Amino acid sequence: MNKPVSSNLAAQSLTYVLIGGAGIVVFIFMIILPYIRTAAELDADIIQLSARIEEQRILTPIFKNLLQQIKNSTPAGLPTAEMKKLTLGEMNSISELIRKMARRHDLTVAEITPDVDSITKDSGHLLINLIAVGKFFDLRKFIVDLGTIPSLEHIEALKISSIEDSREVKLKIWLAQE
Repeated sequence: MNKPVSSNLAAQSLTYVLIGGAGIVVFIFMIILPYIRTAAELDADIIQLSARIEEQRILTPIFKNLLQQIKNSTPAGLPTAEMKKLTLGEMNSISELIRKMARRHDLTVAEITPDVDSITKDSGHLLINLIAVGKFFDLRKFIVDLGTIPSLEHIEALKISSIEDSREVKLKIWLAQE
């Protein structure tokens, strides 16, 4: 009637061992294997990024050399002018100079507006807002011709819009002034 204590104890011990073993197997499959897989993926990413860094390290001197060559060279076929700041007297005639350039390229100047703030401040620059209308290829020639203005610092904005059978160009031009 009484079961032997040792068989009951052996059955319980076997049950605990099986449950513990199952817990260890579940722990391995749920925690350790995904961690190993993630670590392998991260190692592959590290190798790939290291290769990209090495490539960038090798190409950086070449890029700097090419960039320096671009900065030092003047594009062929474009007119250049010696940089000269506008004097007060030339500021009065710059609008007329731009209008003459526009007429030379069959363009109509709709508006030339110097920025009042840039005139009154001692910034050394004059901002001119310009709107011209004409054919697209004439606009290109006009913009290239603007490069011959000795005081031209840069063209900040260029917006080309279609209007009927022609184009309208809005420019923000920065000129150096004394």
